[in-house]
Amino acid sequence: MAGPPPPGRWSSLPAARPPAPPRRRILPYLAPALVVVLLWLFDAHELAVIVAILATAVTIATVASPAARRTVDRAASWVARIVGQVLTIVLLGGVQLLIFTPVALLARVMRVDPLDPVAREGGSRWLARGPTRELHDRPYADLALGSVLAWIGGDGNGADEGDAPTFGFDPLDQEALRTQPDAAELMAELTAAGLGNPDPFTGWRFDDDFTHESGLVNITGGARRTRASGLDGEPLHVWFFGGSTMYGSGQSDLATIPSAFVARADETGVPVDATNFGHPAYANWQQVQLLEVHLTEGTRPAPDVVVFYDGFNDLTLQTQFGVHDEPTHLFFGTPAARTGQERSAGEIVRDWWGDHSALALTAGRITDLFGDDEPEIRVADVDAAPIDTIDPAAAADAALAIHRRGVDHVVALGRAYGFTPVFFWQPYLYTRDPLTAAETELVDLPGYDTGVWRPMTDRIRARLGDPVIDLSDVFDGVEGPLYWDFVHTNERGAALVAEAMLEPVLLAGESVS
Repeated sequence: MAGPPPPGRWSSLPAARPPAPPRRRILPYLAPALVVVLLWLFDAHELAVIVAILATAVTIATVASPAARRTVDRAASWVARIVGQVLTIVLLGGVQLLIFTPVALLARVMRVDPLDPVAREGGSRWLARGPTRELHDRPYADLALGSVLAWIGGDGNGADEGDAPTFGFDPLDQEALRTQPDAAELMAELTAAGLGNPDPFTGWRFDDDFTHESGLVNITGGARRTRASGLDGEPLHVWFFGGSTMYGSGQSDLATIPSAFVARADETGVPVDATNFGHPAYANWQQVQLLEVHLTEGTRPAPDVVVFYDGFNDLTLQTQFGVHDEPTHLFFGTPAARTGQERSAGEIVRDWWGDHSALALTAGRITDLFGDDEPEIRVADVDAAPIDTIDPAAAADAALAIHRRGVDHVVALGRAYGFTPVFFWQPYLYTRDPLTAAETELVDLPGYDTGVWRPMTDRIRARLGDPVIDLSDVFDGVEGPLYWDFVHTNERGAALVAEAMLEPVLLAGESVS
């Protein structure tokens, strides 16, 4: 029998020690708790309770039984493996479909090798090169490239979402514009004109530095071009304020409400010098501030009459942001960032990535393709209030209270500067009776549900009172299409509004003289 190993040559086995208890991993217990908290914060209370009950039961089982813990771990590993495989297929498939396939097709059409940027006399090793031509001479490549960029980069209207409204439908398909000459050119020029420059008082405006020139839409000196009177003599100076309906979304320069007013006044023998200070998306309070700006600048002849035409945007603010009793505007929070306010590096990087990253753009497009058909309404960086949470009576009262403050302020300005103000409450789709068949299709557009807008409209009309003139029924009984969306009209609609304004405004002018 062999003896013990020589001392110093072999290590003796250490004395046995009891096994260490298994370490408890805290992450598997925190993850369900985090999911429950997130579900609760997003108002999915019932689902949060179900997840909490299941997580608690599984946690107790795994703590009490090592076998149960091993079973749960195996199940979690299997689920993670399946989810990873699915995500790999989806993500790589999307990259292949949206990036590599279009690049390969474009490369083949254009006969270039994106992996071989150095020109060779003998041509590429991958694709034979065709004769060198300018890109614009390659019609099929142009078409393919333009289609891909349009699909990835925008909604097809040629403008960024921050520069032009997204209607959820094509205005040119609406009967009111389809029958109007040059409508396509007009809408393109209106989109190109944009909203003007950022302004610390009104949010944005057509200031003295802003100029837009085109065939049908011209803006200079803070105002849109308006028809000149054809009559001699001292004219009645009238300043017009309003939102996009006064500005002329849907009308050329010579067919806006102010231009139609001048033409109609000429027929009555009264020369009028009209200035169109209408601005897209303006509410009454912004118009009042803009009036103050132009009065204090003193760069124009003092007005004899100042016309305000509004109401719709004031109500829209209440339904967009929820009921509020202080003035605001549709793009609240946006101008500050555009006018030099300090922004963090994280904000700058995030915005740049969102604008330029193919992944971000592709993800947005996939969301658009497979998401809800009803567009989400977002204004600036603030979530829109769900329309079904709006109290119509409270919204009407709040809008009217803010509007009344603007009216009272303008009346005081009129006494100080020597002009007579005239206030009109504008019509929109839910105030017309009857609607045409085409206009009926616009009812209940997202954000304009009849259950909120009709009672809100009825309440505010019943409480308008002097000195506001209600033009809500100005289109009643008129045949033919007028509206191309919920509030904007074609040129015929603008002419009807101008006709309704004529007598009150000319009477106000007589009181000044």
